[in-house]
Amino acid sequence: MAGLKVVALISGGKDSLFSILHCIANGHEVVALANLHPPLAPDESAVEDTDSFMYQTIGHAVVPLFEAALGLPLYRQEIAGSAVNQYRQYGYLEGAQGVDLDETESLIPLLIKIKKEHPDINAVSTGAILSDYQRTRVESVALRLGFTPLSYLWQWPNLPPHTDSSLLEDMAAVGQDSRIVKVASGGLDESFLWQNVADPRTIARLSKAAGRFGSPGDGAVLGEGGEYETLAVGGPPPLWKAGIVVTDESRIVVPGEAGSSTLRLVSPVVIAQTTPCNSVGTLRIPPLLEESTKRTLENIAAKKDEKEPREAERQASDLPDAKALRRARVAHSGDGGVSYFYRTSPGQSAAAQMRAIMDSLATEFSEAGTGMANIIYASIILRDMADFAAINKIYGGYFMEPIPPARATLACRDVLPDDCSVMVGVTCLPNTHMHARKGLHVQSRSYWAPANIGPYSQAVSVPTMAGGTDDSPDLVYVAGQIPLNPASMELSCGESSDTRGQFAHQAVLALQHMVRIGRCTRVNGWIAAIAFVVKGPDETAFSLAQTAYAAWRALHAPAQNADAQTDEDEGFDVWDLTHRHGGYIARKPERSGMAAGYQLSTKAATPPLWVVEVDALPRNASIEWVGYGTTGNALDHAEVEHLRYLLRVFRDRIVMAIGGEWATNPER
Repeated sequence: MAGLKVVALISGGKDSLFSILHCIANGHEVVALANLHPPLAPDESAVEDTDSFMYQTIGHAVVPLFEAALGLPLYRQEIAGSAVNQYRQYGYLEGAQGVDLDETESLIPLLIKIKKEHPDINAVSTGAILSDYQRTRVESVALRLGFTPLSYLWQWPNLPPHTDSSLLEDMAAVGQDSRIVKVASGGLDESFLWQNVADPRTIARLSKAAGRFGSPGDGAVLGEGGEYETLAVGGPPPLWKAGIVVTDESRIVVPGEAGSSTLRLVSPVVIAQTTPCNSVGTLRIPPLLEESTKRTLENIAAKKDEKEPREAERQASDLPDAKALRRARVAHSGDGGVSYFYRTSPGQSAAAQMRAIMDSLATEFSEAGTGMANIIYASIILRDMADFAAINKIYGGYFMEPIPPARATLACRDVLPDDCSVMVGVTCLPNTHMHARKGLHVQSRSYWAPANIGPYSQAVSVPTMAGGTDDSPDLVYVAGQIPLNPASMELSCGESSDTRGQFAHQAVLALQHMVRIGRCTRVNGWIAAIAFVVKGPDETAFSLAQTAYAAWRALHAPAQNADAQTDEDEGFDVWDLTHRHGGYIARKPERSGMAAGYQLSTKAATPPLWVVEVDALPRNASIEWVGYGTTGNALDHAEVEHLRYLLRVFRDRIVMAIGGEWATNPER
C-alpha cells in the first residue's frame, strides 16, 4: 500500500493531534498542518473564543507554537462566514445564488494554498470521533479538492475494547499530554481546568460526571457534546519534537455564562521535551476482527463440510419467472415505494446503457412529481465487472445530495438478456415519507468500516408505516459489504494459506462491517440477508454457502450477558447537542461484538438468509453481504420489496435458502 501525503487539520485539541499519530502508524507522511482561527477584533486584538459550530477556537492563540513543537509547516486562515447550513449532513450547492458563505467553505482557500506549496499532498486528516456534523463537512471539502479524507478516530468508543474511555487511555499509553482549557457542561467545574485529560484520575472524574449527567455511549467522557475542550501540549516522538509549556502564573481563569469557565494562556513557550515518552510505535491499533468475529472464524475453520440441511432446499418452482421480471419496465409495490427494473436497447456500450437507464429514471420520477433523491436503494447487475468504473461514474452524476441511496453491485451474466450489459433496480420512497428518511454516508478511511466514496451510502433508513411517524420503526437498507480493510481500503484475505480459510475470513469480516453499520443506524434486528458469493476453482458453491450460513448463524446466537436495548431515539449527534440545533438523544450502544442482540424476540431465531452464486464482485471479493434490518421489534416481510425482486432475478442462482416458508417462497 502506497502511503499518502497528508495535511492535518488541527484545532490544537487532543483529537486532531492524536489522529496524526494514526496517520503515521498507517504508513502515511504528514507534510503540513492547517488551522482555521477567528477573525481579529476591530482593534486588531485576537478574539479569545467564538461560537463556531464547526471549528474549535479556544486556545487558538497557542496554535502557532505547534509549528515548532511538531517541526511541520503550519498554514492558517481566518474563519469566514457562519453556520449557514446547520443540518447534520452537509451538502454544498455549487454556484448557488443568494446563499451566504458557510464557515465550512473557509477550508477551501486554505487547502488550495497548501496544495500550491506542497503539490504532492493528497489526503486530509481530521479528528472526528462521533460527530457527523464535522466529519461530513471535512469530507465534502476534501473530496471536492481531490483529497482522500482520513478519520482514524471515527466511532472509536464503539471499536474494541468498546469502552467510552478507551481513546483517553490510548492517549495516555503513548504519552500524549492534553490539558482541559474549557469546561462548559456535564457537571464539570473549573477544578478540571489544566488537568491532563488522559490522566487516570481525570478519566475517573470525567466518567463519574458523565454517569450523572450523560448517557453511556454519548461521548460525554470524550467531551464530544461540548462538555470540555482541550489543548495538546506534548506527545510521543518522532511527531513531537518539543513540548508547549505554560507556567502557573500564565494561566488565567475566565468565568463564562451558565457555569462555563475558560483558561486564558499568557506567554506559552516551546521547550525541548525532558520527560521520557513512548514512541508512535507503541500506538494501539484497533484489531481488524473483533474477538467475537475471531471466534466465529475459528469455529468455522474447525468444522468439516456437512450435508445440505432440509430447510436449505430451494423450492425453485415457487419463485416467479425471472424472465418475466426482466421484461417488465416498472413494477409497483405498496406504501414502501416503487421498485423499477430497466434494460436498454442492444448495440450500446455498458456506459451508454447506464446513461439511458438513469435518464429514463429521471424522466419517470419527474413525471411522477418526485425525483432521484427519492431513491433509497439501488442494485446494479453487470454482465462484466470490467465495466464497473465506467458505469459508476455515470451513476454517481445523478446523486449529488449528501445521502445518496444505499447500493449493491455485482456481475452475473446469465441473469441478463443477451442484449443487456447492465440492469439497475431501484426502490423509491414516496414524497410523503421523505421527511423521515435518514442515512449514513461515511467517506473517510477509518478502522470502523469501509469508506463509501461518492455515490452510495452505507445505509438508508426509511419508515415502515404509512406517514412515517416519528415513533414508527424504520426499515434499514444496508449497502453491499465486501471484505475490505477499512484503514487501507484494500481487500483482506486473512492469514490462511488455503482458499477455504481465506473465504471464511472474508465472510466474517464483511459481515462484521454490516453489523457495525447496523449499530450506527440503530438496527435492533436483521430481517433478512443475501450473501452473494463467487466460486473459485477449489470450492463448491454449496461449501461457500455453508460457511456464509455458519457466520450468519453465529451472529444470531444468544448473546452472553448482553446489555438490554434502550428505547431511546436514533440519531444522536454530539454536535447537535452542543449547539442545540435539532438535537436528539443517544442510545446505549451494543457492546457484545458480532453476536450482540440482533434477535427480534427472546427466541434465538436465525432470520432468513439466501446465498446466491454470481460471477464477480467489486475488488475481486469472494462475498458481498446485503442486509435488511429494523429498528423495531417486528416487521412485516412484505415491506422488503427490493429483496423480493433480487430473489426473483436470481432464482436460478440461489444456492441455499435458510429461514422457513418465507425464505423459500417470497410470494407468500
